[in-house]
Amino acid sequence: MDVFVLLAALPATPEPQALTLGRLEQALILFGSVIILTASIGITRFPDFYTRLHASTKLVTLGGVSIFVGVALAFAEAAVTQRILLITVFFALTAPISAYMIARSGYLRGLEPHREAGSVDEWGEGLEPPGADH
Repeated sequence: MDVFVLLAALPATPEPQALTLGRLEQALILFGSVIILTASIGITRFPDFYTRLHASTKLVTLGGVSIFVGVALAFAEAAVTQRILLITVFFALTAPISAYMIARSGYLRGLEPHREAGSVDEWGEGLEPPGADH
């Protein structure tokens, strides 16, 4: 059989369709983008390592989850939505934990936090820096 006859017998592939976003999807993606923009402003304006880490972690997590949910709603296919929601759960669980570990290691390395009147150092007692004698 001729190759062209085999190719002609194949069903025609549908034309790719443009992704149309509803108002909810647009709102979620826009909200997430504004939150991430706010985080980037906070990173440049906050005074020390810990407050910058707080801004980048909390706001980027909220903004990223909002964008992920908006994209998951935009794609109507179940397989794509499941993958995006799995990524969202992983992102929402790991970002705060990694920020905590980064902050703790910074504290143990001696990075001093910005202090205001009345602030409490909850880690001040009981945590020894690496290499300290007991």
